Amino acid sequence: MTQESPQAAEGALDPSFAKGKLHVTHARDAVFETGLRDYFDYRDLGMAEATGGKVRAHVIRPSGPFEKAGDLHYHVLDFQMVYVLEGWARVHFEGVGEVRFEAGSCMYQEPGIHHRVLEYSDDYTVIEITVPADFETVSMAP
Repeated sequence: MTQESPQAAEGALDPSFAKGKLHVTHARDAVFETGLRDYFDYRDLGMAEATGGKVRAHVIRPSGPFEKAGDLHYHVLDFQMVYVLEGWARVHFEGVGEVRFEAGSCMYQEPGIHHRVLEYSDDYTVIEITVPADFETVSMAP
């Protein structure tokens, strides 16, 4: 006998996400590559492929020691969340000012908010989740 979960029976599951998929990655198999920002390396966690491009999740860490503040920019997307695993960073946000993030900090970033990474520690490491997986970044100023 096949039994539906209570959520499926109530129609609470979003049909736009694939059903029956399981995707697992392990730190021991991690590969970091260059990505959006040349001063960071990115470990893709495979969520874009698993969700048909709806969600991206990756681990981000510095590609080398901090040298200078990043450019002023914004992202064209629906959702962005960052969770700090290690280290710290200072980021300036339009209309908010400077915010210091440290291990355990979690941030939801409003779509389109202008921001600039000011500084980060050598061990700064975060998990970032975005919707959709692929989005545009617009640079405003160096």
